[in-house]
Amino acid sequence: MVRIGDQYAPDNRFKAAARLHQSKYRAEVLKVGFNEYGNRLSDEDAKALLNYYDKLNCRGMLRFRYPNYAKRRDADMLRSEHIPFNLLAPLITDEKSAIAIIKRAFGIECTDIRCIKMEYAPESKESYLNDGTAFDTYIEVIKAGGKKCGIGIEVKYTEQAYPVGRTEKLNVEDHDSPYWRTARNSGSFIDADDPVFASDPLRQIWRNHLLGLSMIQRGNIDEFYSVTMFPAGNDHFHKELPRYKYVLAIGASDHVLGCTFEKFIAAIAGSSDFLAWKEWLRRRYVVCGYRIVNDGQPVI
Repeated sequence: MVRIGDQYAPDNRFKAAARLHQSKYRAEVLKVGFNEYGNRLSDEDAKALLNYYDKLNCRGMLRFRYPNYAKRRDADMLRSEHIPFNLLAPLITDEKSAIAIIKRAFGIECTDIRCIKMEYAPESKESYLNDGTAFDTYIEVIKAGGKKCGIGIEVKYTEQAYPVGRTEKLNVEDHDSPYWRTARNSGSFIDADDPVFASDPLRQIWRNHLLGLSMIQRGNIDEFYSVTMFPAGNDHFHKELPRYKYVLAIGASDHVLGCTFEKFIAAIAGSSDFLAWKEWLRRRYVVCGYRIVNDGQPVI
């Protein structure tokens, strides 16, 4: 029998459950050993791409975007960096099904999908936010009437708030930086200079939203939706996304969305390949002991 592996005592309640869930998946489904903690693959198994779904172009999209191995992304089953490839890359293989999933999961109606890109930011970053902000997944769609719409998706698993980095600190302290100029020019905020946006709980939600708003201001797209995807058990985003939407101008809050993994997985339908992918996602990421209820809140 393959060992479940060591766990990490300082984890909060949900992260502990998610770490154990991934450790069990590795031991019981992949049937391979671990490196240090139960949720970490050995380099050999990670290089064999065992962290990724083996169908519907998940591994192909990974290698197209990242040709080389990275231990943090490819070996750690708990970190979120690998998840967009498993959760969203298959949409590129079936446009009709993808359009239906986008409507059911996000409430966004479109007629065509122009592109799906992983870990994407526009070139010439100096013309946008002049930093490393990027979408985990970017989907560009055409809405009825021909409007070009960008959907910028941030995928989280157990991650919550994080301390400010050096470049971020400079940008949030300087109210003439691209961050604050983009906010003021957008008309999307009740008070575009509100310091709450620079706080640890809201800063990443704000940055991802700003990148999309800057793309509108540069004329790349006509409309933008900022989507955060996270498991039902990650209560941080259940709390902070409504806080962020509360300080947005009328109409702007409709373009900032939260979607649980559970809701997205439930929205998947289509071919037998998509139904198999749906069951794989459920087994891989829906943490045992947590379930979704009507109001979207996790229940133990």
